[in-house]
Amino acid sequence: MCEDGIVTTDDFAAVIDGSTSKGTLRFGKKTSGRMAMELLCEELTSLPAECSVVQAVSQLTSCLRQYYQQHDLYEEAVRYGENRLTASTVIYSRHRREVWMIGDCLCRFNGQTYENPKAVDRILSGIRADILRYLLQKGHSISDLQHSAWGRKWIFPYLKDQCSFQNATDAGPFCYTVLDGFPVDMKRIRLLSVPMDSADLVLASDGYPVLADTWTESERILADLLERDPLCIYKNPSTKGLIDGNISFDDRTYLRISLS
Repeated sequence: MCEDGIVTTDDFAAVIDGSTSKGTLRFGKKTSGRMAMELLCEELTSLPAECSVVQAVSQLTSCLRQYYQQHDLYEEAVRYGENRLTASTVIYSRHRREVWMIGDCLCRFNGQTYENPKAVDRILSGIRADILRYLLQKGHSISDLQHSAWGRKWIFPYLKDQCSFQNATDAGPFCYTVLDGFPVDMKRIRLLSVPMDSADLVLASDGYPVLADTWTESERILADLLERDPLCIYKNPSTKGLIDGNISFDDRTYLRISLS
């Protein structure tokens, strides 16, 4: 079920976060996010050691586009953004000592966390939070709202519509960058140079609202947030909350590597 993945090679380290499926297509028993993650994990292992972020994005994009073409899905992907194979990723290039943030994954080094959030997520998270806070005031229990996932259902049509903004050049402030087999606006990729004095680097998916220097501390902070705010409407407003049967509000992946 998890749509996150990790890749480590001699030349690259990466976390890939397959986007939660919002369309109807399935790939066997796999969601579109899971399928995108698996394809990109495999392709990342073949990136040339010295490639630039432009070359890497081109190769990863081509990988997904070729899948559409090979499975007669290209026209479907053109027409319906919600049915695309979609993922965010954060990649570290050892040769260039750079971090490439394509989408909303996170990284941390030298005591600072770097993010690349989507404006549309902030808006929809706020709407969901307002709805759930209103329902709590009207007597609904946290348990009932967790079981029904009512807030997510309320904003789902807009989560689906937002797929039209991914890699779009005409969506104004709502445009956001992902890997989905279509051209990427390179200006929206966040590129960070990692200083030579950085001993460690953390790469993570956005299932960690707060990224710490260790996995244990990141987990502790997450557990504390979920205990105090299981619906994710106060300290950690999100388009998802903690639902019955899950142990967190989203898939999460944490990769810490030594640079020394």
